[in-house]
Amino acid sequence: MTGTDKRLSVVYACDNNFAPLLAASIKSLEINSAGSLIDVYIIDDGISSSGIQKLKQSVTSSDVALKFYPVKEVVGKIKLPYFNNARLPVTTFFRLFVHTFIPEGTERVLYLDSDMIVLGNIRELWDIDLGDHIVAAVQDPGIKTLGCSWGGGVRNWEELGYHSEDLYLNAGLLLINYKKWVEFDVCNKALDAAVKYQKYIVYGDQYCLNVVLANRWLPLDPEWNHLVDNDQPGAKLLHYIGNKPIYTNYSYSEKYRDIFFDYLKKTAYRDFKMVSGFTRQVRMVKRFFRKIFG
Repeated sequence: MTGTDKRLSVVYACDNNFAPLLAASIKSLEINSAGSLIDVYIIDDGISSSGIQKLKQSVTSSDVALKFYPVKEVVGKIKLPYFNNARLPVTTFFRLFVHTFIPEGTERVLYLDSDMIVLGNIRELWDIDLGDHIVAAVQDPGIKTLGCSWGGGVRNWEELGYHSEDLYLNAGLLLINYKKWVEFDVCNKALDAAVKYQKYIVYGDQYCLNVVLANRWLPLDPEWNHLVDNDQPGAKLLHYIGNKPIYTNYSYSEKYRDIFFDYLKKTAYRDFKMVSGFTRQVRMVKRFFRKIFG
């Protein structure tokens, strides 16, 4: 379906605190997908001018083009939900808005969380046949089904007419069938779910996407979204959930932290110093009040 002459469209959403994570992720994408022409669309949630400059300086291949979109231009006047019980930052909701800046005629879009390191060639992922599915994603290894009692799942699955055994996706990586995403109006349906089912939300828009896309997504091999809280030989993409490797209180595999810093050292953030857990907490509190009081 997609020839080698086609440009790949990859989307990230990122704030200034996660800019070093994003730099390492893009560098891993650039290195391990060499030979592919890639447009990287970055939804910019307040990345500093120096951060933007460092991100641009980190890309050394002419095959990779960075395009920045300020979040106010992407989201417009829509007020995004913010819930005290949501375990993901509101930044994750930005992935719903790919339709506001991706060019018409685009066949598919790959969304990646900024806390990911790409170890495989995404051309392999890109060429997967999506069929009639709206997205392809990896089943969450912890919250495996909508009815999973651990971690939340979709607690109102029965009310929605689903089955407890229906698969639950991890939204950190989404290979999007762009036309079907727009036609199905995923963005507005997910935002409506966020308002209507607020009391059930645990993992932000991931809950909403599972509500909207239940039984409409294609399960991918788990190697394309490996959570670093356990070891998996042969993983093609690492997902640094929880405490990130840029923090001193990172608590997962040292091997995976070393992999992250191997890529970070190849970017303009090569002299980055790890952030203390206390500083991280202060940033989180500031972010909370900014979202509440504007």
